[in-house]
Amino acid sequence: MIYLTSNPKSAMKKLLIILISLLPVLAPAQTKNDIFNPKVPMVFFGSDFSQVLFTKAEMFTNQPDILRFFIDCNNYFEEDVFHRMIRNKMNRNEIPFDFSYVNKVNASVDWQKVFSDRIDFRLSNSDIENAILKLNIDQEAYRNHIGLLFCEENFSKTKKLGSVAIVFFNVNDLKPLFIKHLSFKPSGYGFLFYWSSINYYAIKSLGKQRKELK
Repeated sequence: MIYLTSNPKSAMKKLLIILISLLPVLAPAQTKNDIFNPKVPMVFFGSDFSQVLFTKAEMFTNQPDILRFFIDCNNYFEEDVFHRMIRNKMNRNEIPFDFSYVNKVNASVDWQKVFSDRIDFRLSNSDIENAILKLNIDQEAYRNHIGLLFCEENFSKTKKLGSVAIVFFNVNDLKPLFIKHLSFKPSGYGFLFYWSSINYYAIKSLGKQRKELK
């Protein structure tokens, strides 16, 4: 206990030390206003395919190989050009990539359940919140970071569209700060480049999200 009456100067110094020691605890949680703040660290966790659907089922002939696509899609975005794109779009000098968490959940997907006739399927915000929790991220390793995650939704040959949710979340409490559902017309040759173009367009759109956060 601090007795201010006995030695006010000494007591105030002790009180100041206590308050300084509590600053990390009292610091406010990251908010959506920090998403484009270069002083707030950010980490990109890659693409989560754990809830994606490919529609319609009968239109996909490579069904048993789909888990390989999940791996290749994330590997593709490890290239330097995408590191630079994301750093520039998010106004950061450095953004580490850590795909270890999504790679684990993607590998556990039952490939027979990702092909569907639900051509209008989209993820709910509750689905996305659960997906973040299931990643089992090391929160201490990325303490005070904002996480960036792509939650893949529906790759539709019927509509010739691919949909993805861009998700920013506070790693400290794993709560979403901002979720944006987007759809793009895929392009490119070969299954990998055709469907991974959805994420390329999503990356290109990152800077546009700043307007919605103002």
